[in-house]
Parts: sequence; structure tokens; C-alpha cells
Amino acid sequence: MPIDSGLAQLSKDLLLSTVFIYAIAMLACACDFAFGRVRIAPPVPVPVLAGRAAGGGTAGETAGGEAGGLAGGEAAGGADGAVAGAAAAPPGFGAAAEPGPGRWMRAAFVLTAIGLIAHVAGIATRGISEDRVPWGNMYEFITAITCVAIIVLLVVALRYKAYYIGLFVLVPVVFSLGLALTVIYTPAGALVPALQSYWIAIHVTSMIVAAGLFIVGAVTTAMYLAADRNERRLAVGQSSGTAGIMARLPRPLVLDRLSYRTILFAFPVWTFGVMAGAIWADQAWGRYWGWDPKETWSFITWVVYAGFLHARATAGWRGRRAAYIQLAGFCCLMFNLVGINLWVTGLHSYAGVG
Repeated sequence: MPIDSGLAQLSKDLLLSTVFIYAIAMLACACDFAFGRVRIAPPVPVPVLAGRAAGGGTAGETAGGEAGGLAGGEAAGGADGAVAGAAAAPPGFGAAAEPGPGRWMRAAFVLTAIGLIAHVAGIATRGISEDRVPWGNMYEFITAITCVAIIVLLVVALRYKAYYIGLFVLVPVVFSLGLALTVIYTPAGALVPALQSYWIAIHVTSMIVAAGLFIVGAVTTAMYLAADRNERRLAVGQSSGTAGIMARLPRPLVLDRLSYRTILFAFPVWTFGVMAGAIWADQAWGRYWGWDPKETWSFITWVVYAGFLHARATAGWRGRRAAYIQLAGFCCLMFNLVGINLWVTGLHSYAGVG
């Protein structure tokens, strides 16, 4: 079927509009941090020290596990009403915050929802113009991954009242989409023979969903490390230098648990995607596994994230040390998605920029 150039151009216009809408939403989130009232109680140094003395580490690093972290770190801070509220809330996230976001944040999430509609429409029109699933090259892959990241952002924000992550997720999404539309853009076209299989809708979709979840997990982990560092500095009487931002973030334990649950959901999806890719490889190339660079780095990524989950289940490997493992896994993921496509030749070279 010939390519519908009109729909392909409409897709590009919709995605350009999406970038601008997300950028305005990002600005609204920044205004909430700059001008909005503080809705999350700042950390209190004394209970934190008490929790560390009892538990031998931060709230997220106690040897007693997830429940032990709550008992050893936050239970010691019972005088802190915000902490007690966070520990008592059924969802476990954002309970120290007020019931809803401020006006700047509400505007940001309305804009994000509008941008998501344009984003989905841009992906759909691209697929219709090509008469295929629209993730056959790096440009289409990035547009799909960022779409999943925004969906995860909205779900997490509404489910757990974690509105504070909006700015930090929108920044990499806007940057990635802008890069895709300007530097990596690939005109609509047909798939190479190896991709002309129904497995593209199974294997690639799984990898896209997992990658979008991993992005949100990595962003939340980076926020956790910043919040934990700020709490430690406050505990010894030092100024953080970013009090305006840190005052609007929850305690490190909340961010740590949010990141962990995101990865806990993403990991089996990635595992399924790797398995589906092996089955597809057998159909396309006559072998399940050939240590192609992309296959190899998909496996390395899987191993590192498996190590992270194992670390979380092992006494003494929570908090910052486990967070570093997760970020290492995210670096492997980014190299697999970007570096392999740009710099390494293999059977997956068709996924590159051209």
C-alpha cells in the first residue's frame, strides 16, 4: 500500500504540537515549584536521626525490609504528623500532601492530558499513513516510549497523588520528542522484511511499555537520591541550597517505594518482551538467540534490573545502594535504545535513524 503523505505530515504536525503543549505544561509545573504554596511537609532532622540510630541506616536502608523501613525510620518520627500520615495511608504515597494539587499543577496536568491526546493522535495517524504498527524505526520508537511515559505519569499522579513528579518526567519527554522530531526524524515508509510479522505488535510493544515505565522509575529514583541527600544535610544542620524544591517533595522513603513499585511492574513486562523477541528471532533468522548486540544489551539490562530487585529483597541493600543499581540498569537501557542503534552494526540495524 502506498504511503499517505498527507496523513504522515499531519502526524508530524500533531507531534510538534504535542511538544509545545508538554513544554507549556512543564513550565506550569516549574511555576508551581516557584510560586505555589508548600503542600508537603519538609523533613524533620531529629526524628530522622532517631530512626537511623535505631535502624542503622536511612528509612529505606533498614535491614528489616519494606515494613522494617517503615518501623525503623518513620515510626521513630511519630511526632512528625506528615510522616505518620504517610505511613498510615493505604496507597503509601503522597499522603503527607494535601488532597489535591495547586492551580499551577492542575493547569499543568490538564495541559499534559491535552498533549497526550495529540500525542496518541500523532502516533495513530503515522500508523494509518503507513498501514502498519507505527514503531518500525528509532523515531517511531521514541514517540511511542515517551507516550507511555506520559500515560504512566498521569496514572501515578492520579493514583498516588504524586503530582510532584510531573516536572521531572516532562523534562526528558520534551527533550526526547524534540530530538526525535528534529534530528532523528524518519519519513514514513514500509517495513523491512524482517519486521513484517505480527510479532512486532507483541515484542516491540512490550519493550515500549517497559521502557516507558523504566523512564518514570529512573526519574523517581533520581528524585529520591536528591531528597535523601537533602534530608541528610538538614539532619546535620547544613543548608541544601534547594529548599524551595525539596520542601515540595515527599520524604525519601515515599519516593523510594514509588520507584520500586514502578520497576516491579516494568521488569516482568521487559522479561516477556525479551522472550517474545527470541521467539520472533527464531521465525525471522532461524535461531532463538545469536548474541546480536541488541539482544546482548537487552539481556544485560535484564540482568542489572534483576540485580536491583534482588538487592531490594536482600537485607542491607536498600535505599541509595539499590538506587545506584537501578540507575545503572537505566543507563544500560538507554545505551541499548540509542547507542546500539547509532553506533553498532547488527541484525537490528534497521531500527536506527534511517
